[in-house]
Amino acid sequence: WKILMGGLPILEVPENITGPWKGDVTIPCTYGPLEGYTQVLVKWLVHRGSYPVTIFLRDSSGDHIQQAKYQGRLHVSHKVPGDVSLQLSTLEMDDRSHYMCEVTWQTPDGNQVVRDKITELRVQKRESLWGYETTSTVKQPWDWTTDMDGYLRMTRAGPGKSMPIFAIILIISLCCMVVFTMAYIMLCRKTSQQEHVCEAARVHARETNDSGETTRVAIFSSGCSSDELTSQNLGNNYSDQPCIGQEYQIITQINGDYTQLLHTAARSKSVC
Repeated sequence: WKILMGGLPILEVPENITGPWKGDVTIPCTYGPLEGYTQVLVKWLVHRGSYPVTIFLRDSSGDHIQQAKYQGRLHVSHKVPGDVSLQLSTLEMDDRSHYMCEVTWQTPDGNQVVRDKITELRVQKRESLWGYETTSTVKQPWDWTTDMDGYLRMTRAGPGKSMPIFAIILIISLCCMVVFTMAYIMLCRKTSQQEHVCEAARVHARETNDSGETTRVAIFSSGCSSDELTSQNLGNNYSDQPCIGQEYQIITQINGDYTQLLHTAARSKSVC
């Protein structure tokens, strides 16, 4: 660092800084050393509620971490004159806050000068799951790209990580297996239903056919024979025309019903 002549020390701190969740971040805080000004005190404070809380103190006795939650993961630079940047490791989401860098110098005449600057720390959390990435600040789509080796990869439209081609093929294969399995199950169910309908039609046709034959035989068995007609004519002097006409009508009706049943059974067999 170049030692400045005259004036007062000026702290250089960015307005905000973003660090990755579970990662490390450095919050810069620097100043140009002035001739005759000696650094005597360095503080880092964080805003919790309405008041800032001291989390780090450097004085003549050494470095002191003031909060237990920062033990083992907070460090302040000291090797380079004028660099008092804060380093935080293993960032948590509750580390998001406003941080204040405060430096005290002793002037050549024995007085003290205090300067402070505030910066905002943001913690970015990434969550990736199959062909998209969600962050705490922005959502960006995936895009197909080709890397330097000629391999096809799926990457975010903005800055981010890429998805290997084998993972893409695995996802597509799993989707195809699910679709084919569902189609096969639906086809089996449809075939089973058709077989059930055809079997019911066959049983119905068989029962109808057996019923028609039985009815026909029963009617012919109970019809008027020639001996009975002669006996009736001799005993009662009745004409045989009514008996013959009735039998003819019954036989005609049975033949018509039987023919209709045969057509119905034939249609059922053709459908199955």
